[in-house]
Amino acid sequence: MSPRPTLHSYIDEELLRAPMTLDIVVDEVLGQWRLRMPPRSRHDGDPVRVLQHHRAELVGAALGHLRSTAQAELAHPPGQPAPLVSAPGRTLRGNDLSLIDEDDVAIDIEIARCTEAVRLKAETDLRTLQTYTSALVDDLNVSRDTNPFRPDRFVRALWAGVQVLPLSRPVMAALLHEAAPLLAAGLQRTYQAAWMRLAEQGVEPAAHRTIVAAGASMGGWGGTSARYRPPTGLDSLRGSLPSASSSTWSSALPALPALPALPALPRLPMPVVAADLAARPTPAGPPHWQDAGQVTLRDAVAPGLPTATDLQLIDLLNRLFNTIQQHVDLAPDTTALLQRLQPTALRLALRDPSVLDSYEHPLWRFMDHLVHDIQTSSAGQRPRLLGLGRNLVNHLANNDISEQQGFGWALQRLQAARRHALAQTTAAAAPAITKLQRRVRADAPATTSTMPLDIASLDTVPAALMTEPAAARPASSVLAADGLRAGTLIRAYLQGEWRTLLALWQDDGHELALLQEPAADRLWALRQAALARLLAEGLAQPLRVRSLVRRAADRMLRGL
Repeated sequence: MSPRPTLHSYIDEELLRAPMTLDIVVDEVLGQWRLRMPPRSRHDGDPVRVLQHHRAELVGAALGHLRSTAQAELAHPPGQPAPLVSAPGRTLRGNDLSLIDEDDVAIDIEIARCTEAVRLKAETDLRTLQTYTSALVDDLNVSRDTNPFRPDRFVRALWAGVQVLPLSRPVMAALLHEAAPLLAAGLQRTYQAAWMRLAEQGVEPAAHRTIVAAGASMGGWGGTSARYRPPTGLDSLRGSLPSASSSTWSSALPALPALPALPALPRLPMPVVAADLAARPTPAGPPHWQDAGQVTLRDAVAPGLPTATDLQLIDLLNRLFNTIQQHVDLAPDTTALLQRLQPTALRLALRDPSVLDSYEHPLWRFMDHLVHDIQTSSAGQRPRLLGLGRNLVNHLANNDISEQQGFGWALQRLQAARRHALAQTTAAAAPAITKLQRRVRADAPATTSTMPLDIASLDTVPAALMTEPAAARPASSVLAADGLRAGTLIRAYLQGEWRTLLALWQDDGHELALLQEPAADRLWALRQAALARLLAEGLAQPLRVRSLVRRAADRMLRGL
């Protein structure tokens, strides 16, 4: 009996077959180019001859990139996706002031198109193969994407091979454009043969599940499909829940989990206000907690309210917070902050029912901005933001203050911290900004602004040649009339990956922009024409603050 296949043996076998897939793609592109040459400059020579002469180097570089990503898959601990091995790029590092221009963006667009073409063509076989590769690593629930040769990695490998060709970037982009449908057809056959081969070797597939890949929230490349949006308030959701009474309290409202240990907070038996725990004894009668020494939830979050408190409202708020903590991808420290904030939110909702009128209530806006700022902060700023969040939550929990004085004030503190962090980041990037300013001055055309102006000569200028007024030009939500504003967060597809970028600076003529990638603490220099191209193609979008309670209500409504 042959030994059971492993992920290592699967990778070795696929690496032996990959050159055939790449050779077929190159042959097909050569055949198309012989019939119709791609647009090229005089410096490119004959693209057909160049591709024919360097095809072995292209296949070798692509195969090397595939091998390195597959080895990273084997070396990475199970349960987490392997780190990406990106192709060489033109990022801004230290003294390097290479810019991302329109030619670079054209490459990114073709990479995105090629990846999407493969996914659409091989969707069924790709999903089936994923169940077999998950079985190879004992991921029987298919909780992650375990295919080492998924479409985005194969396309990046092809791009790594294309870059060895002595061709201009527009011709490289044309090669990727021609290769997209060919690679999609070839990988569909490859994926189908791979899962059939594993089935013949006795591998039992894991359970089918839907995998949401990174960046899928963007709707795929260039996706703008409309999404279901829950109602403007929570009243309809509240009315859809079963009525909660004292006799059914224990079954309708599960006990809230204990708070995780925080540096500045004591560990409590349940997420309630510490002052209430110390001051109030355990009352008799439902609703109650089974453990002795604990107070009722109603009395803890809103001491002094009558017994006829709306238990359905408490049930709704509890379910909303539980849904946020269970189904939104939050770090443990962020989840702990929301757990600490939960009893304060319940107390406010019982005293002020307008909390449920709109998702724009200061309570929800404070939660949304707190989580958004933590998730989009850099590694150096994150501890400071967490500390600020703990202090604000503690202040709100330990003080009986009104909505305007409480959550509105806390939201202002977050906004002030955001401005301070932006100023610090911009100051740290001052050397790069200075070098970009020099480049702008060096590239600026000669001007006649200081010369005498002959008014009569203006009459001979045709109206069609006059510059279009700024008000007449359409302005996107990101590139407004005054350019890219500092502090704007965008999510853009650059060098084969979705990245979150923070705008730091732009020149006076709105030609160049400097952005920071907080997750990698990296600077990027982009020409705004390149960013405008990404926006037009749907590969860049503004990153707005998302409503946590809206998402939770959406999930709850779908589950009813």
